[in-house]
Amino acid sequence: MNLDSKYLFNIFIICILSIKSNGQVISNAIINNGGGSSTVSAFNLEWSIGESVSIAYFTVPGFTLSTGILQPMTTIVTSINEYGPAVFGTQITIGPNPTSNILHFKASFNQVGNLAIQLIDSKSTIFISHEAGLIYSSFEKEFSVKELPSGIFYVRVVFKTNNGMLKTGVYKIIKI
Repeated sequence: MNLDSKYLFNIFIICILSIKSNGQVISNAIINNGGGSSTVSAFNLEWSIGESVSIAYFTVPGFTLSTGILQPMTTIVTSINEYGPAVFGTQITIGPNPTSNILHFKASFNQVGNLAIQLIDSKSTIFISHEAGLIYSSFEKEFSVKELPSGIFYVRVVFKTNNGMLKTGVYKIIKI
């Protein structure tokens, strides 16, 4: 290695180490192997380091593990302001993600309300629409996506409580 390449390598390492990074988080969420986001002045950077290569969905009583994709939390690419994990937190689980056949939807609310679920593409074309009606506590439903083409889809979840509060969340789904 010559002096210039050592110098550039050291600057690269210092830059990487100076950026705030996040490792794995233990929670009921879709996570990647590493990554995060950072904002400096008007610049926002979101990165993903090695999204999981396995596609699996494991469940046992009280625990769900989906080795899937990163749910972006910024509006830079899609202009979606209502990302599901930010709106619903751990109340909704959708997986496996990516999927090729079945998409499992599970919700747990502590209020009574009406639930509606839509599977849409980037042009807002509705492929699946399901009105769950009035629910309380837990709700589960499996959707067949086998006939859909491969690509990126979005699950739009609308929950309106009896007192009139409306929550809308959007989750990114990859169909393989």
